[in-house]
Amino acid sequence: MKNALLLFLSIATLGSCQKDEVVETQTTTYPQTWQLVKSTSGWTNTILTGAALPWQETYVFQADSTFTKTRIQNGQAVDAHGTFSVRTSTSGQYSILTYNATNSLIGTCTPSQLKEYLFVKPNDTLVNSWEACDGPRLEYEKVAQ
Repeated sequence: MKNALLLFLSIATLGSCQKDEVVETQTTTYPQTWQLVKSTSGWTNTILTGAALPWQETYVFQADSTFTKTRIQNGQAVDAHGTFSVRTSTSGQYSILTYNATNSLIGTCTPSQLKEYLFVKPNDTLVNSWEACDGPRLEYEKVAQ
């Protein structure tokens, strides 16, 4: 719980920081597809991977700064769409996803704000910020194009 509070405070700091810079997307190749590979429960520390995951999920990022998030659960696919920006702070690189409409796929502490934050870890893994409010820590790896 202490780690979750620390992560939440870090996210709040990132959201209020005026010194973040938008990263130029010309140096990044699009489209990019990122697939869910790991889920860790904040309550029980249970780790699920592969077929044991409760759902399969991908993000597809396009060069025009749009994205699609797709979740497949119980044989049903659900999509959500929006725009994204990539930023850099002293803590590292992260993406801010802004959804077009309220959707159950928004993995964040404040879904009514239609924003989701994904942090880029040094091992080229995207990690969500949902665990800050007792949601699962979801990790994504880039799919070769």
